[in-house]
Amino acid sequence: MKASILVAAGAVLSSSLLTLCAAEGKLGDPAPELQIAEWIKGDPVKLADLKGKQVAVVEFWATWCGPCRVSIPHLTELQKKFKDVVFVGISDEDAATVRPFVNRMGDRMEYRVAVDKDNKTGEAYMGAFGINGIPHAFVVDKQGRIVWHGHPMDRLETVLEELQSGKFDLEKTRKRAEAESKLDEFAQAVIAGDQDKATALGKELEALDAEVGPLLPNRKFNAEEIRKLIQFRITLSQYQQALAREAAPETLARLEKELTDLAPKDFDLATYKQRMAHAQLFTRYARAAAGMTSTNEMSALARQLRELKGAAPEDLNEWAWTLLTDERIQHRDLDLALHLARAALDSSGGTNASVLDTYARALFDTGKVHEAIEYQKKAIAAADDEELRKMLREVLDRYEAEAKNRTRDKQ
Repeated sequence: MKASILVAAGAVLSSSLLTLCAAEGKLGDPAPELQIAEWIKGDPVKLADLKGKQVAVVEFWATWCGPCRVSIPHLTELQKKFKDVVFVGISDEDAATVRPFVNRMGDRMEYRVAVDKDNKTGEAYMGAFGINGIPHAFVVDKQGRIVWHGHPMDRLETVLEELQSGKFDLEKTRKRAEAESKLDEFAQAVIAGDQDKATALGKELEALDAEVGPLLPNRKFNAEEIRKLIQFRITLSQYQQALAREAAPETLARLEKELTDLAPKDFDLATYKQRMAHAQLFTRYARAAAGMTSTNEMSALARQLRELKGAAPEDLNEWAWTLLTDERIQHRDLDLALHLARAALDSSGGTNASVLDTYARALFDTGKVHEAIEYQKKAIAAADDEELRKMLREVLDRYEAEAKNRTRDKQ
């Protein structure tokens, strides 16, 4: 299925399920001063000193947060683009946890980083606005007001450009924020089966979408379409759970009928069922390899994985990477990982940087260092993002260093 089809419903559901806290903060409110236990990177800064001079971005993150790690290079690029803007990444973890992470990131995390003091800054921002999901960024304008907040990879760059050019409209941004809060209500009404409320909110949201711009990624808000997509996502989740617990045939048949009625045109149930079956097979193998279940069936499960037909390349790639790198794996079958990585490479056309990187790692871990170098270079050439290319080059350096060591040892 197209990713964009479910992104819209996912955006509504994610918003409604992650930010349902009581919120007192409003756009235009004075930005609370930062209360910092320790500055990990960059010079200390006070928002009071920036008033009348500079815009600030206050972003909340954590070392354990996967989406935060994804957004860090983006924030670095924004800091480079908006040199006069002060970016501060704040974690509620202790300095002993944050500092090594920041050191490892190096210039990939090239903005101020600090540790919150007893979560006081987090409460003043995240708590006040009813936000409990990270990463989350707040923009403070030159007047010292909070004028925008959201995911750092959402509209942050656009807001900074508008502030820089003098085109930022606080009132329009307020209306947009109100509309986004109504998305929460709309999703909850759909989930609860409150048709009258969902219909009324849907009409409001369609009007607001036309007034303030797209409320969802790259698409116009259509209430009936989004309602159906939300119901589809909920039913799909129920179906996944039913498959996992090996529910009765009649239960599966009922859910399949509901999915068929709700599904977008390009959703194929047979393909989805096959992918779920493949995922369950790998999960059984991975649990055994991690020592979580008996290892008696590992050989048979490994054989089934080798013989799989029609597995999605992204799944094959993920499985291979798991077998190569997951620390929980106690019985690491590198030959199986290499087989899966090669299958991912063949079925993806050999042009995906992530797949090429995984295959290179599998070659390296199985002792084929020179071949690993060859494919790591291909991964770098295929990468369409400079930050990714930099990370891939660092891996290549490690492979080439190992090749030199082996050559020296033979002399």
